[in-house]
Amino acid sequence: MLDKGTIVKTIICCICLLGPAWSKDNLEMGNESFAKGDFNKAAAHYRKAIESKPTFAAYVNLGHSYMRLERWNDASMAYEAAIRIEEESVTAELWQAIGQARYRNKKYEKAMYAFFKASSLKPKSTEDDIWIARCMIELEQWIQAQSVLLDQLQREPKNSSVLELLAYVFEQQDNWSGVIAIYRELSDISPGRTAYRIALAKALTVQDKNQQAIDVLEFAWRIDASFSEQSDRLLADLYLTEDMPQEAAACYARLVTILKNPSFEDYYRLGLAYYQAKELTSAQDAFINMQQEKLTDFKADLYLGHIEGEKGNLDKAKFHYMAAAEKNPSSAESFVALADLQMKSKNYAGAAANFAKAVKLGDKRPQLYYNYILALMNNNDETRVKEALKEALAEHPSDTQLIRLLDRHIAHIISKQVDI
Repeated sequence: MLDKGTIVKTIICCICLLGPAWSKDNLEMGNESFAKGDFNKAAAHYRKAIESKPTFAAYVNLGHSYMRLERWNDASMAYEAAIRIEEESVTAELWQAIGQARYRNKKYEKAMYAFFKASSLKPKSTEDDIWIARCMIELEQWIQAQSVLLDQLQREPKNSSVLELLAYVFEQQDNWSGVIAIYRELSDISPGRTAYRIALAKALTVQDKNQQAIDVLEFAWRIDASFSEQSDRLLADLYLTEDMPQEAAACYARLVTILKNPSFEDYYRLGLAYYQAKELTSAQDAFINMQQEKLTDFKADLYLGHIEGEKGNLDKAKFHYMAAAEKNPSSAESFVALADLQMKSKNYAGAAANFAKAVKLGDKRPQLYYNYILALMNNNDETRVKEALKEALAEHPSDTQLIRLLDRHIAHIISKQVDI
C-alpha cells in the first residue's frame, strides 16, 4: 500500500544483557551467531536458553532474531512473552520493535497500541508518530492520520517522510489541491528528487492542469539526466492530450531509443504521435514495428490503412482495413474505416453493409448514422433507409443532420408519388 522506501526501518539490533550463569552458554552462543548474521542459529540458541529458563533477555533476543528472519508473528509472540515476564524493563525502543512486528503481521490496531506505548515513554518522537500514522492509514482512518501528521508538521515542517504520508492521506480523500501543495513543497525541499515532480505532475493532470504538468516534467527532464521511462511516458501522453504531436513524437522516439525491448504499445504511441503530426512515413515505420511486435493486434493495420488512404493508395488501405477487421471482428473502428473508404470509391452497398456492422457493434454516433443512411440512399435502398432513419432518430431525436436526411427522404417519396 505504501512506498517501501518510506516504511523500511532497521529493527533493534541491540542484544540484551545475559541471564543467569547456568543459561549463559546458550545466550552467549546466540549473541555470537546474531553478530555474525546467522539469525536461524541465533534463534535456535535463544530457544534452548528459554527451555532451560525463560528470561526477559532470551525472549527479547529471540524476537530480534525473528525480526531479521522476517518471521513477524513469531517475533511478536517472543516480545509479548518478554513483556509478561518483566514489563517494567520494556523500553521505548522495544515497544517500537513490537509495533513493527505487529505492523508487518498486518495487526495494525495492536501495532498502533505498541507505538503509542513507545511514544508515552519517549514523548514527541517523530518516528513513533510516523508509525502511528501508518497504522491509521492501513486502517483507513484518514482524518485521524491527517491530524497526527499535521501535528508532527507543526514540530518539523520540512520532514519529507511526514509530508509524503500526508500527500497520500490527502489523495485518499480526493484533496488534490492539498496533494499538489505538498509535492510542490517536497520539490522545493529536495529539488533533485524527480519522483516528487512526477507525483506533482500526476496530481496536476487530475485537476486538468495539463500545461502546468508539462512545465513540471520538462523542468525535471532538463535537470535530471536519468529522467525515467515513467516520466517520459507521462510527458509524451500529456503532449498528445494537449495537441502537441510533434513534441509527443520526439518524446516517444527518445523512449523507444533508450528501451532495450520497446513494446508494441510503445511503437503504437510513437506511430500515433507521428500520424497526428502528419509525418506519415515515420508513422508508417512505427506501425510496421508495432505489427512485428504483436501480429495479432488490429490497431497497426487500422492506422496503416489510414496512412495508405491519405496517400491515395485505396487498394492497400482496403487490404489493411480488412486485415484489422479480421483480427478484431468485435471492434467497430475497422468496419467504419472500411465503409468510409467504400464511400470514397462509390461502393455504396459495401459501405452500407459495413456501417450496419459498426452500428450493431455499438457505434451509435450521429455522424455514423448519417453516413450509413447516406450510403443506403445512394444505393436506393428505401426500405432500409426508413428503418435506419427511425433507429437513428430514436437515438438522436434532435440531431439536425439526421432531421435534414429525414426531410430529404420525405421529399424524395413525395416526388416519386407526384411522378406517378
